[in-house]
Amino acid sequence: MPVPPRNISNKRWTITKIFILLLAIVAPEVIFWVAASELYSTIILQKACNVVQSTRDSDSSEPKLWLSKRAIPLGQAQGLDHIDLDPVHTDWTFRQCFCIDSGGVALQTQDEWIYRLRPEDMKPLIQAGIIRCSDFRDRDVEDRAKSDSFGKAFTVLQSTWFLCNCIGRWAYSLPVSPIEIATVAYVCCGILICGVWWYKPKNVTTPICIYLRFDRKDLPTEVCNLTKGNPKGWVHLRARVKEESILSAFKTFLTLFNNATSPATSDGPDQSHNNERDDHSPLERPSYGILFSATCTSAALIFCAIHIAV
Repeated sequence: MPVPPRNISNKRWTITKIFILLLAIVAPEVIFWVAASELYSTIILQKACNVVQSTRDSDSSEPKLWLSKRAIPLGQAQGLDHIDLDPVHTDWTFRQCFCIDSGGVALQTQDEWIYRLRPEDMKPLIQAGIIRCSDFRDRDVEDRAKSDSFGKAFTVLQSTWFLCNCIGRWAYSLPVSPIEIATVAYVCCGILICGVWWYKPKNVTTPICIYLRFDRKDLPTEVCNLTKGNPKGWVHLRARVKEESILSAFKTFLTLFNNATSPATSDGPDQSHNNERDDHSPLERPSYGILFSATCTSAALIFCAIHIAV
């Protein structure tokens, strides 16, 4: 699920989770489709961010000075050579990109305005030096998640043991109840979903804020150009919570679901007007779309075939 904005009500958030739970019970293969779409988008985002970050760091001769400029006024910026810092990292991880794709990273200005970053915002922000992969780490993402790798591994182990137990009894002509066979179908989809979402933080409700030394009216040109196309992305830290009806919450859920099942095909709002090929364009070839569709179709066929076997 995407990270909710600060100004939505608990009612809308709860209703959205109930809808997704019901959908997972009725059609778990659809949830796998959503998960595969997010993985596809995350792979594209990670490759694009790594290419831009590497180029940015190779052009920057004073990365430690740049770090100090983020926190204090330019007139007081100074080198940090006397401080023992970790090397500057240029590699964006799957966990970081999953967090960004879910709306889990935001920019916060000094006057307490918060802007949730979208995947298409990352390339220009990295090029401008507004954000880099060392601003938050995998541990920061895991701190907000409600499940870690150990918990996911334990869940997969338990599910796999149940699956092997049922298959073994079936192979030796031992009794297996229809409800157990039906459960096998859900277990198979669950394992696939867990594998695809392995690095995705679970049920994050508060984004990681990247603090800027600017007020909203004094933002750099790169940030202003991005936010003009997405004015609703801004939310004040003390914004009043919106009370919504059940119908409105359901409509919002359908919109989010539609966005989640539409893999990204560009890395910026003006990409369609650029005929030059980017470094991550091979991931957007038709063959990858065919592979994505075949994978989702196979998961749906497996789920249906197990039910037919009952």
